[in-house]
Amino acid sequence: MSMSTNSNGNGEDCIQTKKVGIIGGGAAGLATARAFLRENELDQNTQYDVTVLESRDSIGGIWKYEDQTKTEKNRPMYRNLRTNLPKELMAYRELPWGSDGEASYVTHEDVLEYLEAYANKFDLLKCISFGSSVKQLTVLDDDQISLEWTTNTSENGNVETHKEAFDNVCVCNGHYARPAIPRLEGLDNFSGDIIHAKHAIEYDNAQPYAGKTVLCVGAKPSGLDISREIGLVAKHVYLSDSACDKMQTFGNVSLMPRMQSVDENDGVHFSSPRSAEEHVADDVDAIVFCSGYDYDFPFINEGSNLELEFTPGERRVQPLYEQTWHARCPSVSFIGIPHSIVPFPLCEIQAAAIVSQTRQQINGIPLPCLSDRLAAASEDAASGGPNGARVQETHNLASHQWDFCRKLAKISGDYDDEMEKFIATNKAIYDRSGQERKSMIPGGEDVYRETRFRRNDENQSYEILYIQ
Repeated sequence: MSMSTNSNGNGEDCIQTKKVGIIGGGAAGLATARAFLRENELDQNTQYDVTVLESRDSIGGIWKYEDQTKTEKNRPMYRNLRTNLPKELMAYRELPWGSDGEASYVTHEDVLEYLEAYANKFDLLKCISFGSSVKQLTVLDDDQISLEWTTNTSENGNVETHKEAFDNVCVCNGHYARPAIPRLEGLDNFSGDIIHAKHAIEYDNAQPYAGKTVLCVGAKPSGLDISREIGLVAKHVYLSDSACDKMQTFGNVSLMPRMQSVDENDGVHFSSPRSAEEHVADDVDAIVFCSGYDYDFPFINEGSNLELEFTPGERRVQPLYEQTWHARCPSVSFIGIPHSIVPFPLCEIQAAAIVSQTRQQINGIPLPCLSDRLAAASEDAASGGPNGARVQETHNLASHQWDFCRKLAKISGDYDDEMEKFIATNKAIYDRSGQERKSMIPGGEDVYRETRFRRNDENQSYEILYIQ
């Protein structure tokens, strides 16, 4: 076992050391590393030896933009992206960001700089192993978790193989690597250009679509942004939205019902179950799928001794207790699974809850017994999400994220008046930002990103410093 206990010299055990493996050095991995290292400063009984395994040569995860125009693009970030949430809302609780009168909606370069500042402030780089790609996770008979990974050494280009056992493993590999493309009749016969996008695996900028007629499938924030950007140079843009019942045109952008099929003549068919009307677009040159991503854990498989289901197309991971802990093996946890949320602070609160369950003395609320965890995880997986909509919405928290944060903060023992002010202020800014974003028309001028916020946690509110 990797866990060790040190004596105080009088034959009494006093300090327990636990080894923690964190997969991924993006926003979730950094928040998790910080949570464990902070505990080293606070808890004299438990100390954590933290190793973050990051496959790339730098931190930041999806926020590390790379110009891949000359190679096959396989990273979701695109050139001109600006956040659709204000920085005052995005920030970790431990490192406030914004309220300075400058732009609230920032570029991916700004976000990466913020994450680098966070890592430097809390001295996180010391525990990160860069160029380390995890190949296998295995739960051992003694409930420890074995990780196998390879590391590229920049000195000589050699690949080194490593294998180590950990007391706890936190999976923070994100969910923007495996594109989800819907199965549509006739799609394989389409003779134009098909790419997948959502912050975006293959999309980088609009220039390749200049003068073309482009179909963007999916009208969540990414689809709205990419269709607007393409619309600035394209001849025409169709934006397919499953919530749309009939065709509506705004300038050179047409909002369409759900895309259903492609016929033998490259005609794209659109219809809604709420309307008998069908639309056909026979002039589409390119299709951009803004249809999201599937969860993917390539290092978890039949040899992992860990039952975990993440079927492509379902967008559901099970069995998870509180969308965080593996219900049967809570020493394996997952940070950042919920979506349609404010990710940085939610990951921060998740990480604190995970750490709380590894202490010798739990200050908050202990996890329930195995049978109760499994029952709760099964109910959650079958629920169709907080709104009971469908399997694909299992992890879609949206307006339910605030109570989720409160619940996890109570589990960790961190819920108090200050935490409530933080969560309530986030909700207030989130609601205002969402209201402005949803008021945009497809292809319309991107004005909501000009609003500038200042937090007012004491009053659980905000000030508007500028609005266009």
